[in-house]
Amino acid sequence: MQSTLGDLEDTFPTPGTPSQSQSKSESSQSKENEAIANQEFFQLLKRLGLESHYPRKMGMGDFCTICKASLQDGQPSQDKELPFYFLQKLLTVDYRVRYLTCWDDSNPGLAPVPQTKTQEDQQSDSAEKFFDDSEEAFPEPEIMDSHVHPMDLQMAIFHCADDFLRQTLATKLAFCQLALPLLVPNPSTSRIEFPLYALSQIQRSWKEVDKSGKQAQTKGYNNKLIFQAQTPIVSFVRIGSSASSSKSQLLNALLSKRKHDTFFHRNCRGSTRERLLMEGLVEIAWYCPGGSPDDSFERCVAFCNLHGDARDHGAQLQFLQEISAVNVALLSDWKQMDNRGKKLLEDLWQSQRPFVCLLTEKEKVLAGKDSKKIKIGIKNKNEAELVDQLTKTIGNLLGGSNPHFSLETCVEKARQHGFIVDADQPACVTAKAKAKELVELLKKEKLSEVKSRLLPLQGKLWYQWCQKDKELTRLQEKGNKSIEHHRSQIEKEKKAIRQKQLDKAFPLNPLMNLFLGFLQDKPADIKKYFLQWMKVLMDELSCGCLEELRRDYQKLWSLMLTGKKKKQEKTGVDNNLPNQLDTISDEINDSSIGLEHLLREAGQIYEALELKNSTNDNFVKLPEIAADLMVSGFPMELMDGDASYLPLRWVGAIFDSLIERLGDKRVFVLSVLGIQSTGKSTLLNAMFGLQFNVSAGRCTRGAFMQLIPVGEELQQDLGFDFVLVVDTEGLRAIEMANKQSLNHDNELATFVIGVGNMTVINIFGENPSEMQDVLQIAVQAFLRMKQVNLSPSCLFVHQNVGEATAKEQNMEGRRRFQEKLDEMTVVAAQQEFCDISSFSDVIGFDVNTHIHYFAHLWEGNPPMAPPNPTYCQNVQQLKSKILQAAKKQSQRSILRLSSLKDRIGDLWNALLNENFVFSFKNSLEIAAYRNLESAFSQWAWRLRSHILDVQMRLDNKIQNRNLQNVTIKDLEGLVKDTSDAIEKEMEKYFREDRDRETLVQWKSSTELKLKELKQSLLHETKKKCENLIELQKEQKKLDARKLEYEDELLRRSRELAVRLKGKSLSERELKDNFTLVWNEWIAEVSRAARPLQRVDIDAEIEDVLLEHFKEPGFPERIRSFPKGRGFSFDPQKYIMKKKYLGFIPDRRNLSNADVINFKHITDDIIECVMANIAKKEEEKRDYSNNFFHEILNEVQKGVNSVPSNATCAFTREYSIDLSLYLCKIAAERFKAMHEAFQKANDPVVYLMSKREDFLRCFRISCQGATSVTTFTAFLCDKIEPALRRAVYERTAKAIAEDMRDKLPDFQGNRANLEVCILRYLAEQENFDYFEQYLRSPKQFFQSYIETRVRNYCLDGSRRLRGFLDDSLNLHLQNILSAVSSSTQAFEDRKDREDKVCLWLDEFCRELSEVINLPRSDLKGIEDQEVTDIEFLSSAMTEALNDLRERLMEELAGADLSSFPSQPDTILAEHFSGCWEQCPFCGAVCTNTMWNHDGDHQLVFHRPEGLMGWRKYGTDELVIDICSSRVASDISFRVRDSEWIPYKRYRDAGPPYSTWKILPDSSMQAYWKWFVSHFRTQLEALCNGKFQGRGEIPEAWQRITKEEALSELQKR
Repeated sequence: MQSTLGDLEDTFPTPGTPSQSQSKSESSQSKENEAIANQEFFQLLKRLGLESHYPRKMGMGDFCTICKASLQDGQPSQDKELPFYFLQKLLTVDYRVRYLTCWDDSNPGLAPVPQTKTQEDQQSDSAEKFFDDSEEAFPEPEIMDSHVHPMDLQMAIFHCADDFLRQTLATKLAFCQLALPLLVPNPSTSRIEFPLYALSQIQRSWKEVDKSGKQAQTKGYNNKLIFQAQTPIVSFVRIGSSASSSKSQLLNALLSKRKHDTFFHRNCRGSTRERLLMEGLVEIAWYCPGGSPDDSFERCVAFCNLHGDARDHGAQLQFLQEISAVNVALLSDWKQMDNRGKKLLEDLWQSQRPFVCLLTEKEKVLAGKDSKKIKIGIKNKNEAELVDQLTKTIGNLLGGSNPHFSLETCVEKARQHGFIVDADQPACVTAKAKAKELVELLKKEKLSEVKSRLLPLQGKLWYQWCQKDKELTRLQEKGNKSIEHHRSQIEKEKKAIRQKQLDKAFPLNPLMNLFLGFLQDKPADIKKYFLQWMKVLMDELSCGCLEELRRDYQKLWSLMLTGKKKKQEKTGVDNNLPNQLDTISDEINDSSIGLEHLLREAGQIYEALELKNSTNDNFVKLPEIAADLMVSGFPMELMDGDASYLPLRWVGAIFDSLIERLGDKRVFVLSVLGIQSTGKSTLLNAMFGLQFNVSAGRCTRGAFMQLIPVGEELQQDLGFDFVLVVDTEGLRAIEMANKQSLNHDNELATFVIGVGNMTVINIFGENPSEMQDVLQIAVQAFLRMKQVNLSPSCLFVHQNVGEATAKEQNMEGRRRFQEKLDEMTVVAAQQEFCDISSFSDVIGFDVNTHIHYFAHLWEGNPPMAPPNPTYCQNVQQLKSKILQAAKKQSQRSILRLSSLKDRIGDLWNALLNENFVFSFKNSLEIAAYRNLESAFSQWAWRLRSHILDVQMRLDNKIQNRNLQNVTIKDLEGLVKDTSDAIEKEMEKYFREDRDRETLVQWKSSTELKLKELKQSLLHETKKKCENLIELQKEQKKLDARKLEYEDELLRRSRELAVRLKGKSLSERELKDNFTLVWNEWIAEVSRAARPLQRVDIDAEIEDVLLEHFKEPGFPERIRSFPKGRGFSFDPQKYIMKKKYLGFIPDRRNLSNADVINFKHITDDIIECVMANIAKKEEEKRDYSNNFFHEILNEVQKGVNSVPSNATCAFTREYSIDLSLYLCKIAAERFKAMHEAFQKANDPVVYLMSKREDFLRCFRISCQGATSVTTFTAFLCDKIEPALRRAVYERTAKAIAEDMRDKLPDFQGNRANLEVCILRYLAEQENFDYFEQYLRSPKQFFQSYIETRVRNYCLDGSRRLRGFLDDSLNLHLQNILSAVSSSTQAFEDRKDREDKVCLWLDEFCRELSEVINLPRSDLKGIEDQEVTDIEFLSSAMTEALNDLRERLMEELAGADLSSFPSQPDTILAEHFSGCWEQCPFCGAVCTNTMWNHDGDHQLVFHRPEGLMGWRKYGTDELVIDICSSRVASDISFRVRDSEWIPYKRYRDAGPPYSTWKILPDSSMQAYWKWFVSHFRTQLEALCNGKFQGRGEIPEAWQRITKEEALSELQKR
């Protein structure tokens, strides 16, 4: 700030020390006055808070940024607030901005209010004193005039504004019918500025009338930029001071019969005596006739007004004399006039130009001899008479051959006078020269041919391409060609059209080359100047031609109307007139060329080259240029209005560039919709200061978007960083008539309402038919949004409603409007096939707060009418309402730029299809849900991983016989901490994720799914524990017998050991003594044990099956069933059609969906049975014939799972064949299981297996305390197998966890894993793999994970060895820790008696959750004497180290087959998800959650022929993809005879209705490549041919594997 003030003080020179001499030169006096003025100006800027903006540092950002003043229509409370309140009021085109002042009680300069006197003082006053006119009664002038003069405020802002803001200020002031600065003295240099550039965007319309005849005749209609208009100029100056008459006030009366204050005058509200920046200022205003008989002037006339005494402003006066057609001087005190004044008057009188002198001191004057020199006395003259006289006088004087000047032609004279012209700045000159160069190129062509010649990428070829692209969503079977052939043909034609476009466009013609090159190379300011001049020059180019064409159109239209009357009178008429009208209408359209067409061409260049995969850097930068323009405040075309098409790649690239430039900002989207020419763009321009076209000559075509920044102080409060305003072409546009207007309007309305957070629906007046039109379109669009779960809001604006229909007085109107909305809702609901009867059921709508009534825009009749202040107030109120509503909007609906890009794409792709609701794909929801799936996968994995740990610990405890009962409550306690942490993380995710507002709809179901998963895992764990406990109970009797044998043997061996104790025996003698006892005992056991009975499992199978099926000849069928035979699902054999109307239909007519469903049931049955058999094997159970009953029950359960109302059922043959297959497989495995069980439980076999253990125990008993080494060796031998198993179990889990963390396949959700599987299949290029994937997706899924695990662990990196070593070290560390703690506990016991059993108790307790080491297995060594416990501890440590070395050596050669629990099983269980298959193509649902909410869906559908489907009655395989068929007009058959259109596939009921299959216009390259690459193998597999309608399109054969893989990468 201090540096800024310093700069200002340098700019404004301080006055020098006063000279002692009494006489000063005029120049020194002038410099001193200038210095004083500079200081005053500096103080004014400080007072207004503008010092940091001077000079020319205030830009469009300060004007358009939404700030706090935007939220309320208040008044400034201090001077520093004045500039921004001024800008906000001017933004809403409120002409009362001219009277803006700040009357604050805190201002010291306010006139003091007289204090109330006491009664005594009041009595002392007299009438004389009351009327005494002494000067003391008046306060000081400085105190009276303490507030800032309104014109000083305006001009201070003007001096601080850069050229672009000046231009906007001038345009807004002109719209308000306020005078504009023409010659501006610079307060810091006293040089005069001529702001031509600032005035170059003002557009004015007028109609000239010739009143010379009896009847006024219209001479012409003009609509042009006023700075280019050649008009006579009338200049008003004042010579001397006039206290009685105001020149500005007189001018206002001339310009406006309503006396609108075009020029600010002394009697305006807020005026003060002291004004700083008005002296020497010349303002200009134009009178524009409206073609009415009571127009003041017949032609457009410019009026200039020099403020101040003309004697003090010679340069301005001289300039005005040179350009004026008539000079008017207001003269006072002629007799007292000094020489300067007299000389000035003499010059005016001698001038060739007409001169009108208004004498303020004269009532009547004699007329002069010269008709061009006129005196008028105005003292005591009636104002109306004076205005009439002056109007007539000036009109007469202008009637001759007077000079006409435009501001453009005045520039040269301004330069001659040394004035500073803003358009002469180097940047502006460079930009204008380039713009002229480009427009010269346009002028070389006929205007109506410019687009076709110089902008070749738009026009007929572009229109044809758009039509072809839309055809992709309306595919048809043509002749003997399939849908996919039609699709390929369209794609081919699209490419050909694009190529034609490129051939016409490249190399770039000079116009586009220069245009894009300039925008790419130049700095931002030069680009802004360039675009503004381009707009000006292009409007100038087309304006004249368009006016002529419109006149021709009007003539033809008149002739046509006349012709209709003649036709009624049976007279001749030209029948070719309608065609001629159409031709002129097309020519008008072709001749309407603006900047938007050049930018559209840039977009088309980008789209065309992007499709060609061009990497040209210059064209890649095109979106950056467009993004820069948007950031600078230029509107950008969103939807091409001529082709009714949205260039998605171009728009998406612009959004990407915006994100790169600004960051991924939050955006509130406001769109506006309404009938054509109802003031939509005017409303937006008034509300936000936008640059949308408002000319009635060329209304907005298509949809344009413009970005408005939100002030930093408001961003946090409102919840977004920018407002994106979308303006649209009018509904029911005349030029769209008979061109599918209704459909176009519906598309446009659906798009803008869908993309907008809020839509302003604009209705002009209360015309019932117009209201019905716009309401029907809007209501249908809102209804569509509701059906696709979007929830935009809306405000209705009734424009041009009289003051009498104010809110309080319009309740009846509101009631009728509500009824009309409800009526339109019913109509729209019928069209959209839904049952809704009230508009408030569609969106949240309140008739009292969501309808705004707007006053008439103009206060009087255009073109001289100013905007109605009430309209401006309505604009401000609406703006505040919109921002307040935006603030309350759910954060879910406030999108970031990246999400908005996706939303635009979703809406457009859905609109291309005939059924919007059916076709809409909410990418944002899909992306949010996929992220949620990934997050859920992480939470589920953490929970699963923890519960696996718990289960391993519990298994060890149960096997160690330390746990006899497990309850859910116990398990919940064990997982509580982890579960609570996951729940908190999930709560945080739903609370803080950027998509939290979208995610909230799945919050409760996700929480429920996690709880269900937790309960499922806990119940599964409980069941496993219970099974293990039950198994132990079953083994209890056997174990008791074993224990008896062991105890007896131990007793006998100990007795022998006691007898031999103290004797020095060799190892041989020890063994011999033990062998005698052993043999004796084994003989006794063998005699006592009952012989085990062998079960004939094959016979039991036969008995169970015969009992179940009771079929004649069945035994022979069982015996003849081959052992190795597999089960191949034959639909013709195993599926039967139910009777229909008493007839059994042909089995060949089975639907694809039925086959897929029944095959899916079969796979589930087989998988379930195999899992049960494996589980029994793992539990080491004995065989029971109940196992076969379980298999048969599982088959029956699957057969019964087919719904009773289904059209198909399984055959009896199916149940028999599947049962036989499963029982035969099970029998072999049950035999092995039975044999293993018998061996394990034969007492003799069991004891024989323990012989070495007993020998060692005997040795320890004989040796006593000296046998610690033998003791530790025995204990380590017991630990070894348990440790080995624990290491493998821990490693399996560790591998699964590591792969999930490091491999992309397992880091996301199921959809991501599916893409990885497809990539693997393509890379391997092995048809057998593909076949397995297509036929048994779940089995291949498990096989793929198994392959990934195997490759990950056994890839030569010794990764598996690392995992095993880590697990081994972890467990050994736990065992060593148990040794240490057991030793410490033993030492602490007083009653230990030097027996090792206490140590063993503690040791087993410490390891009860670590490894399976039952205390009962150590009975043989529990009587070991321990005299040195530390020695035992060190011996154990040494033994464990030996064990480590031994196991590490063993594990070095281990592979995955050694693992009791496989890592791939853990991963497969985690990613299992949903396995439903598409009823058309058989592709699998990729939802991560197996019982997920909502419809099944997937990423890649595929040709239906891959499921073996053929065209009915032929062997022609179907190549159509269901995501293409749902965009076509073909049907499929259900229930034998019923045909359902693919577009309404849900009508077929389950399973079809449970799927969401969206039209997909993408390449779908993957499966097309697969079909063409493996054609021969597929024909053999599917028993069909790719011929006829199934012929593979040529385009498919050109797809490479790289393209297929690239498509996977994009998904």
